[in-house]
Amino acid sequence: MLRKTGLVSSEKYFWYDSLNQAFPPFYIEPGGNPDRPDIKKRFFNLLSAQGVLERLTPITPRKATAEEILRIHSASYFESLTRQSGKIAGEAGPGAVFAANSFDIALLSAGGVMAAVEQVMSRQVDNAFALVRPPGHHAETDRGAGFCILNNAAIAARHAQSYSGVERVAIVDWDVHHGNGAQQIFWQDPSVLTLSIHQDYYFLEENTGTLDYRGEGVGEGYNLNVPLPPGSGNAVYRDVIKRVVVPALEAFKPDFIIVACGLDAGCYDPLGRMAVTPSCFRDMSAAMAECATRLCDGRLVLSQEGGYDLASTPYMGLGVLEGLCGAEFLSENPFEVFGSTLGYTNAILPHQEEVISKAQQFAADLR
Repeated sequence: MLRKTGLVSSEKYFWYDSLNQAFPPFYIEPGGNPDRPDIKKRFFNLLSAQGVLERLTPITPRKATAEEILRIHSASYFESLTRQSGKIAGEAGPGAVFAANSFDIALLSAGGVMAAVEQVMSRQVDNAFALVRPPGHHAETDRGAGFCILNNAAIAARHAQSYSGVERVAIVDWDVHHGNGAQQIFWQDPSVLTLSIHQDYYFLEENTGTLDYRGEGVGEGYNLNVPLPPGSGNAVYRDVIKRVVVPALEAFKPDFIIVACGLDAGCYDPLGRMAVTPSCFRDMSAAMAECATRLCDGRLVLSQEGGYDLASTPYMGLGVLEGLCGAEFLSENPFEVFGSTLGYTNAILPHQEEVISKAQQFAADLR
């Protein structure tokens, strides 16, 4: 079934500057930041070159307001970002530095995902993809981290809840790194289901992405982590969607679904050690679109997160959009070939099955 999919984009997203990286003890000169703007710009250009833009409905982003940011982030954190925005460089948290005036683009990024929510709610589109920068899923209530300044998905979730009839929102995060931000923000909130599929023990020193992090108080059971072993490929991810994510969504019965759509579980990505190919990204987004149709009148927004390979990331994203639209844009994806030759792409090994089985039980507990 063909679906009318919206696309949020802006030239300014490609101007966001997260500065160069230097690692202590600083024995070598700083290098380029992995969160390069040209990676996402190549994604946009691929959509243009393949005629995909003509099939998508453009959505104009807007800046998030202070009131909207304060639904999620603390006043002290917001004030710190505002104060630093006029300086040569600012720091939101570990691994989250930004250049002068880049905070304004972060506001446009958060506002872009909210604009996608608005277009879905007004039925201008069936679903939407927000091709925004900077990413957001590592940002917590009072700090940023890992290239993330504002938590775009969390801000969009609260924005969706401002609409009549939207009480329960599910955030599904398949970035290769743990979605610690939404987990921390909604830790005690049963109205938002947070579900993160990620590479085990990878990113922050404090490993909060294990299976036993379930939420607290009235929010207990509404956070679900699936920490997959490195090397997990298409078969594993498809199985997690089928056995964990879909049943969890069916039990939770969300009124809106938001996906923190990292592409860095792709088999070529330098910041991940997973083996996912474009066809799997297509299948995962198609599964989310089908879930949204069954459970919440099709209300679905995907927000761009990670993805750090200059050549393959755009093609992983193209797969996502194929799944969202229900269309085939490229008859043969050039980055499918190598991934399909990886030894365990199509197998589920015992240590992977162990994690999936435990997560499956937690998903069943939602009932």
